[in-house]
Amino acid sequence: MSGRTEGGVVERRPAGIPLICLVTSLILLPTPALAHASDRGHVLLLPTGYYLVGGAFAVAISFLVLALLPANRLDRFWRRCLPLFAFGDALRTAISLISFAGFAILIAAGLFGSRDPLSNPLPLVIWTLLWAGITLLQGVFGDLWSWLNPWVGPWRLASRLFGANDEGGWRLPRWLGCWPAVLLFFAFAWFELIDPAPDDPARLALAAGLYWLFTFLAMLAFGHRQWSRSGEFLSVLFSMVARFAIVERDENGRLA
Repeated sequence: MSGRTEGGVVERRPAGIPLICLVTSLILLPTPALAHASDRGHVLLLPTGYYLVGGAFAVAISFLVLALLPANRLDRFWRRCLPLFAFGDALRTAISLISFAGFAILIAAGLFGSRDPLSNPLPLVIWTLLWAGITLLQGVFGDLWSWLNPWVGPWRLASRLFGANDEGGWRLPRWLGCWPAVLLFFAFAWFELIDPAPDDPARLALAAGLYWLFTFLAMLAFGHRQWSRSGEFLSVLFSMVARFAIVERDENGRLA
């Protein structure tokens, strides 16, 4: 940018200063914020004060227990085990096959049944029984998901037919760790929170069916145990929740 002075000398002015002032003013000027919400409001069945008092009481009792009880006593309490009884792998396979059959029926209901999420059983089972109910049961009764998941039974049948072993044909790099499961969990969260219609039975059936097929092929390639510990996000997540349970299953299949 330039201009002439009284003596006729051309004076050059930096052209970037007006641009910097314009950008700074646009950044500093207040603008309306656009909010987004995709969930409906929830009606509380009890007065709000009951929830506030109950939550505050639970937090206060938790801090009181942690403050009064010695740390080593709490550690001994949570590590104490009482041997109960053992389950065989044949029962686990049978329960998994029943779970897979129920899952297949739900996928068929989502694809060919009613498009109303309130009358179709698939959204209820996925978002309520699985995502909320199984999570709570895992934290109380232990790793139930290792019995209910719909991959153990089909994988064992396929491994016998094709002669595959538990280790699979390929090995995952150690540096991957649980990152495949983390990425798949992010994809699941994206579908639940960002997708415009996660309750739509057909869309949910397609997503759940593709995830089951992808996981099953990954288990055939990398082995059931390896992929369940590194790539299948439901098994990884539910196994973490199960550590809070009052019972657990050891390597010999015995409940303790």
